[in-house]
Amino acid sequence: MRRKAEVAEQLSWEARLKAELARLEARNRQIRWINLLAVAVLIYGAVSLLTHPSFWRREALEIKIPPPVLFVVLILLILLVLYLVRRELEIRRLNLLALEEKLAMESERSAGMIDAVTHVFSRRFLVELLQGEIARAERNRRPLTLVMCDLDHFKQVNDRYGHLVGDEVLAQTASILKSCVRGSDYVVRYGGDEFLLILSETDEAGTGAVLARVREKMAEGDRVAEFGVSLSLGVSLHRAGHTAEQDIAEVDARMYAGRSVPKAESSAG
Repeated sequence: MRRKAEVAEQLSWEARLKAELARLEARNRQIRWINLLAVAVLIYGAVSLLTHPSFWRREALEIKIPPPVLFVVLILLILLVLYLVRRELEIRRLNLLALEEKLAMESERSAGMIDAVTHVFSRRFLVELLQGEIARAERNRRPLTLVMCDLDHFKQVNDRYGHLVGDEVLAQTASILKSCVRGSDYVVRYGGDEFLLILSETDEAGTGAVLARVREKMAEGDRVAEFGVSLSLGVSLHRAGHTAEQDIAEVDARMYAGRSVPKAESSAG
């Protein structure tokens, strides 16, 4: 579920970015108030320097240090506060820029993960995704099954009816495959008319149930049935120690060896 959670993660980045912007705006308001305070102190200090010393006594303010010294101290304190606030704002600005860059990268990454035609995962992240599933399967000692799906007679559809109709067939096939697996599984567009199913914690019996659903729904699909499109499937059970590349090569070879919808019992290894 890690890759599927990235969309939610992207939304959380957007929420964090908005929160940072709100905090930055609040800091800007604080800076404006401090600036007003600094102006008031400057005016007050200037008046005290230009008026007779009795100005201070009329206010019944007893000061042990000369007013000019007090004025300088106040100015230094305000300058120090301004420096600290501006320094914090600069740090926040840099953090905000880093957050925006991270958000842009995550958005680009998320967009690249989904195939534009079929709305399933693209091949670009297949190896990375499969490596994570292999590690989890071996760590938990749970089965992991791959199913390679190839559309039969798809080239004839493209040649006769055009690529727009071909895209409709691909999209419906992807939708059927997604409806036949669980939320923890993955459907990846492996090639032009090839899809790869990654079935986590799925043994031979579970794979057989998935293939049965695929066969049934492919027969019911209006576009795929209309053009006589079917699927050739190859099934391979991950073996401990195999890499993602080895698993993909094996299930691909099984699909081309069968070129028909096989039974899970005869195709899983």
